[in-house]
Amino acid sequence: MYVFRPLILLFTIFTPTYSLSSEPTDDTIEWEVLNRFGPFATQGNAEDLFHRYKLEPGENFADWHKRLSDLGLPSPYEASLKEGQNAGMHWDQRAKQHSEKILSFVQNEASAATTVRAVARVASSSECTWVYNGETNTLPCERGFEFSVPISGANLSVSYQGSEISSWIKPEHVVIVGMGDSYGSGEGNPDYPGQWKAGQTLPGKNNLEWLVDSQRLVSPPEAPDADVNHWVDDTCHRSFYSHQSLTALKLASERPHTYVTFLHYACTGAEIFDGLLVPQYQAWGKGEYVPYSQVNFAIRELCQETPSNYEAVSAEEIGGLNIRSFHRRGGPGNRPRSMSNLNPDPRVDRFSKFTRDLRETNGGKFPQSGFLTCASGNMRQPDYVFLSIGGNDIGFADIVQYFVIPTQWKIKLVGTLLFPEVCPSPSNRVDAKTNRHLDRYCRKLDSKNLYHAGDLTDGHSTSLGMKERYSLLFNVLEKRLAVKPSQIVIPQYPDPMRARVSSQPACEPLSGSDFNVPGDPPREFNPKSAWNGLKAAAPNSLIRTLSRWPGRNLREWHFNLTSSEGGLALKQFDRFRSALSKVARDRGVSFVCETRDAFVGYGWWKGGRGNLPNTEPKWPVSDWRPYAYEADTRAIRTGNDTLLTQPGDKRITGAVHPNLTGHRLIAQQVYDKFWSTP
Repeated sequence: MYVFRPLILLFTIFTPTYSLSSEPTDDTIEWEVLNRFGPFATQGNAEDLFHRYKLEPGENFADWHKRLSDLGLPSPYEASLKEGQNAGMHWDQRAKQHSEKILSFVQNEASAATTVRAVARVASSSECTWVYNGETNTLPCERGFEFSVPISGANLSVSYQGSEISSWIKPEHVVIVGMGDSYGSGEGNPDYPGQWKAGQTLPGKNNLEWLVDSQRLVSPPEAPDADVNHWVDDTCHRSFYSHQSLTALKLASERPHTYVTFLHYACTGAEIFDGLLVPQYQAWGKGEYVPYSQVNFAIRELCQETPSNYEAVSAEEIGGLNIRSFHRRGGPGNRPRSMSNLNPDPRVDRFSKFTRDLRETNGGKFPQSGFLTCASGNMRQPDYVFLSIGGNDIGFADIVQYFVIPTQWKIKLVGTLLFPEVCPSPSNRVDAKTNRHLDRYCRKLDSKNLYHAGDLTDGHSTSLGMKERYSLLFNVLEKRLAVKPSQIVIPQYPDPMRARVSSQPACEPLSGSDFNVPGDPPREFNPKSAWNGLKAAAPNSLIRTLSRWPGRNLREWHFNLTSSEGGLALKQFDRFRSALSKVARDRGVSFVCETRDAFVGYGWWKGGRGNLPNTEPKWPVSDWRPYAYEADTRAIRTGNDTLLTQPGDKRITGAVHPNLTGHRLIAQQVYDKFWSTP
């Protein structure tokens, strides 16, 4: 059985020795940076952490995942999170920014005081005399020489066996900005997941209340101590296990002379407009808002001084689009004629109820409309922008909700409470004749919203489609962060539905039999369903009330995903993916079409522990290991998975998001596409 062992135990029994990625040769100084992954820099054991978590030379993510599972290592940030939200973390959750030490590498890159630790060796078994920074050290050559080297570079000399070698040591500094939505943030994979007590007797097979009973947890997800968090950033559900973070780690692992600064801003619930371009109103974790847009977060931290002035979106960025058609998909400000928030406007900042209420909590400083400006123009340009965005713009979570919840209703109130805020296109909906209430609900919702998921994808008169939204975003990123399209790296959203690889090229739409996917049996309650846990999101009062009504037992409602529903959902998502593929490739963005098929063979129905532990075959809930390696497994969190991993989260935000297997599959294909060859 796979069992986590406390990280502190490994620290005490294992003292690492650092070996160079390549053996030194005659008359050369071989050297490498000891901690090459920037987010570890704030932790006292940064070099040890990198030594443990890095990928070995040439190691793929599958072998890395298995190796870490065998060691029993949790997220490298779990220990710090247990100690408190600011205990050695690279992201300060109170200040809502990266720590000063992390930012010093981008804001003071040229300073001699901005250093990283390195080790150097030469091929000799004799004594070496090292001369560095005006000091001399004589050591056995095989031991190596550890030193702090500025990012800007320094000279290092060594004498041995009558020879003297001198080299200019300059680390390559790679700055990566991670932006986007829940697929980019790592939703579903908290660094400090819920841990269930051992030896519990769980209630009957269809009982759900225990899933939200914090007394059954070793550490309740909402701990009494407000400083204890479960994510790198609880507001946005950012995790080490995001494919953006893992790709950055792989780059650092494979380049011994490199130091990778990874600035992560992706946020669950983010849309192109509401999140990347304007402050996100819909934060899913702790807190009620995200104070800056992700673009402004990046400008704020990459600029060498603290920017305070805001300016309007430029005509160059607008590119002839009608920006008044851009608005939040749902919630405050969602009116086609509302202000776009892309221009500084006191009426928006001071008098809009949404922004006014939020500004009152932080001294009136933010959120604010418009784009921050780096007045001096002295801003560190990112080397790469890792981007995952667009799913929320078309109502990703709502579409999943539409198909997973029961669709045959006789109680209108129940359906209205659990039905989504956006419906699929009419051509991708369940049969209207046998689902009359759902059909009426969606037709009314289309009229109220003035759009459905197809409209949001293709665009119409009141809400521009994904082509226009992506075009505006790329314009802004190129102007505000000074990046070329090729520096923007986007993986295609992967498909967890199909069991077989499509005959269609990865960059092209699916067709024909591709939409014949596995699924649950229709019209049949399945106590082993991977989606039963989602019912715990229903209000407790509703569960209790309906459980007392004959024939209305919520615990036996058909929360499932049938083959027909899965095919319809796939058609809706593939319509969106086709739009993303075309606009990204036409723009010259570094787009990874191949991740479309990354999850084929890892469908949601695969792997062990698919049923809830109080249904047959029963299993101890304390055996749940959310990051353990399994060869034949699923790549996404099912409804049951997310309740066990993020207990107490009534919004079930982790469902249908990649687990660690999914994120490392994406990261592997992204890395192989662009960096597997030097």
